[in-house]
Amino acid sequence: MIFFIKALVKQAHLIWIASIINIGLGFVIPGFDVFAKSISHVALEAPVFAYTHRIADIVIGISMCFFALGIQLTSPSRVSFSMASVLLLGLSMISAGIWTLETPLHLLYNLSIFMIIAPLAFSLEFKNIIKSPSFELFSAAVSFLHVFMFWLIYAGFIPSEINGLVQRMWAIPTMGWFGIAAYMLGSRQFSANNSMHATSA
Repeated sequence: MIFFIKALVKQAHLIWIASIINIGLGFVIPGFDVFAKSISHVALEAPVFAYTHRIADIVIGISMCFFALGIQLTSPSRVSFSMASVLLLGLSMISAGIWTLETPLHLLYNLSIFMIIAPLAFSLEFKNIIKSPSFELFSAAVSFLHVFMFWLIYAGFIPSEINGLVQRMWAIPTMGWFGIAAYMLGSRQFSANNSMHATSA
């Protein structure tokens, strides 16, 4: 069972790996304006680029859902808000790979907004397991960044000419957080388990 949970946590590194593909894909498309066009606009380009992007979105979403299951099985809390937020975010990413941005089903009616609470909820939930003030500060900063960016977007403060570039820069800490969270949880939780087994032996 421990091996299964460990695999669920570690596979979350697929999130940032596949995200690198999506963030960088626009830069190699001839004539594609990465400064103005969002990451989702890649799905409207030539099939080789569009389907690479959409498959990457689905991989990211499935990986998030598996990570959410790993969180639930590892969480010391009976009610896991970090699991729920990561799961909903994963479902939104899967939908982004299935439907393009012309339909509200893309990101499932903006379920991606749950990225706001995922880092903060996770760091609070696993505070006594991870025991890292630096990680807590980083998670709080990422959550704050999400709130700030959504405010800038909805208030119309981001010029359309650089909307795509801003989104790509924003996606780096967003998706990078998952890799760090998976590493922190995996290294602290399972090293603690190993220590307990060694002590009991």
